[in-house]
Amino acid sequence: MSIRTLMLSASLLILPLSTASAESGRVIGDSIGVGVSWAAKIPSTAKNSVAIYSGGIMEQLRQAKKGETVFLSLGTNDAVGGALDVKAKVAAIVAEADKLGVKLVWIGPPCVRKDWEKYAKQLDAILAAELEGKATYVSTQGAEFCDARVHAAEGVHFTMAGYTRMWQKAAAAADFSTVVASAEPGPAEASEPSRKSKRRHAHRGHRRRHHRQEARVETPSEAAPQ
Repeated sequence: MSIRTLMLSASLLILPLSTASAESGRVIGDSIGVGVSWAAKIPSTAKNSVAIYSGGIMEQLRQAKKGETVFLSLGTNDAVGGALDVKAKVAAIVAEADKLGVKLVWIGPPCVRKDWEKYAKQLDAILAAELEGKATYVSTQGAEFCDARVHAAEGVHFTMAGYTRMWQKAAAAADFSTVVASAEPGPAEASEPSRKSKRRHAHRGHRRRHHRQEARVETPSEAAPQ
């Protein structure tokens, strides 16, 4: 048998192993989680109006598959009302994740440009302490998430650049093998294409729709945290 044939046979044996080692993940949680899922580009069941006290988070968690890395964004809707007595609920979520055999990565309430930021900061400390040694905790209370340039105008949600930074931090903390976009918004994210450009590419209507979609994502709805 030639060396070339041996090398080809070896590569065919290695290929299935590489495919099998690919990581599986999902995003669950609240509206901040929805934004994170835009950057992550992995399956997501995150939605509005979900809190630590909400039964909805358990419903989302139970859709996860054994072996998955579950990125859970939770706490903002509790912080807005100053609900800090969460220890029992956090323990129940961790226990359910362990039962399901998933790797839990908890993204805490981010820095908000509101007077209830004091509660978000307190809840962040509580979650970090409660999850130590039990799950991977990702704090988003740092200066990079308090920067007005990565926030939506209402001061609670984020621009695409902000969500991308959040996802990059969570993925790195979890050692999750994935390729994410740069946190710096590119020309397509920053503004609509010029009229001249639109005329020049009028025959490519799908690209115009793509730019409009990105523009909407860049400026989330100015609503209270949901």
